Amino acid sequence: MSSAEPNGSQRPDDIDTRSMLSLQELDPSPVHEESPDLENGAFFPKTQGPRPASFDRCPSNLPAANLGLRGYNWDSWLSALQKYSTYPPTLFVALHFTNTALIPLVTRSVSDSDTYLLLTRPIYQAPSLEHLVLTIPSLVHVASGIALRGIRSSRRARLYGAETRSQRSLLSFWPRVSLQAQFGYALVPLLGFHILVNRVAPLIYDGGSSGVGLGYVAHAFTRHPTFWNVYYLAFVAVGVWHIVGGWAAWMGWRVTTVRRDRKPKKGSLEGHFKEPENQQRSRRQRKMWWTVNGLAAMGFSIWLGGALGIIGQSGQVSGWEVNGWNEIYNRIPIIGSWL
Repeated sequence: MSSAEPNGSQRPDDIDTRSMLSLQELDPSPVHEESPDLENGAFFPKTQGPRPASFDRCPSNLPAANLGLRGYNWDSWLSALQKYSTYPPTLFVALHFTNTALIPLVTRSVSDSDTYLLLTRPIYQAPSLEHLVLTIPSLVHVASGIALRGIRSSRRARLYGAETRSQRSLLSFWPRVSLQAQFGYALVPLLGFHILVNRVAPLIYDGGSSGVGLGYVAHAFTRHPTFWNVYYLAFVAVGVWHIVGGWAAWMGWRVTTVRRDRKPKKGSLEGHFKEPENQQRSRRQRKMWWTVNGLAAMGFSIWLGGALGIIGQSGQVSGWEVNGWNEIYNRIPIIGSWL
């Protein structure tokens, strides 16, 4: 009896052999692959048809990848707006840091430092240029950050199946704001008060801020030194740490933006069998923490040295400008008479 099966049918042995060969030819999946991003919807299957293979093999050096736009969703666009809107204000802050901290420390005189401030005023205090460099980018930065946090919170509530209003409120409410975001939200009212005193009030009651300089700020310390020392101490500290921490995050040094992992429990195997790469990562994180906070502390010290050490200690200012400054300070809404 022939071993071949009629009509081209295959024997069970051939089927088993081919099945084993096909299993052996499969590519193994890596075990170290990262888990899908649940908040961005990577866990759920695509509702549309399959993407072409050429789409998955796109080169990584596309212009969109260089710009940080990794996807065509609101998260990517809002993240890009939040990031790149910080570039113009950084230039403004660098120039302002030079005029109000470095130059006063070098000249040791408010009047001499005011001369350099007047030279650079057309560069960054022109009405149109100031709004393009500082006002509009700052508003875009804050608005995009709030919108991005709201979108992610709502998505988190949907992913965890919130049904009732209380459940949605519990899950969609911003759970634990990072230290970087806390500095940013605290900076908004501090910066707003600074703009009110140095831009809005002179514009309303004097027609502009042409008479506002370092002497105007120094005169505030003579009127109420305790309040202005505390205010500028908080303003400079929050502003410097937010700016330095933000730029560190853009460069990949996430020191103030992510929460620390929980320490292993006492007696757990995790503490005894700690992988070398985890120890190396821990050392790298400590180095980044000290570097970022060291830069922030240095900038904070230099700025306070010029603002409080030189401008704040310049003493009583005399002259015809003092009457105009007193009038501006007295007309600041709500707290003008107290300042």
